[in-house]
Amino acid sequence: MKIRSQGRFFRATGLIVPTAVLLLTLAGCVSASLEDAAPSAAVSTPTSRPAPVSEVANAPGVRNTGAYPDLNIPPESAAIPIDATEKDTLTRDLSAARERLAGSVPSSNADAEALRLRRLAKTHASRQLEEIEKSE
Repeated sequence: MKIRSQGRFFRATGLIVPTAVLLLTLAGCVSASLEDAAPSAAVSTPTSRPAPVSEVANAPGVRNTGAYPDLNIPPESAAIPIDATEKDTLTRDLSAARERLAGSVPSSNADAEALRLRRLAKTHASRQLEEIEKSE
C-alpha cells in the first residue's frame, strides 16, 4: 500500500494560512479607541464654572431669600379663574353645539340606514357608468 501525496492538503493550507495572517494583520490596524469605549464627556471632567451670583439673581423666577421654602403656603394662581356668568355662557354655547351636531347625525334605525345606503349605491353606480361611457 503506497500513500501518494498529491499535495491537495498542503495546497489548500498554503492558501488559507497567508489569507488568515493578512486578515489578522489588517484587523490589528483597526483598534478600538477610548472615544469608542466611552463618550468624551464621561472621560474628561467638565470645565464649566458655576454662574456668578449676580446672573442667578437676575434669572426670571429664581429668588434666593436665604430661607427654606414653605410648602404649606398655596401657590398663586397662574390664570384668572372664570366666574359663574362665564361658566354659564360657555356651558350654553357647548350645549347648543352638541345639540346642533346631534341633529345632523343619521338616525340609528338600521332599516332606514340600509335603505339610504342602497339608494346611494344605485346613484353612485349610475354615475360611475356614465363616467365610463363618456371616457370611451
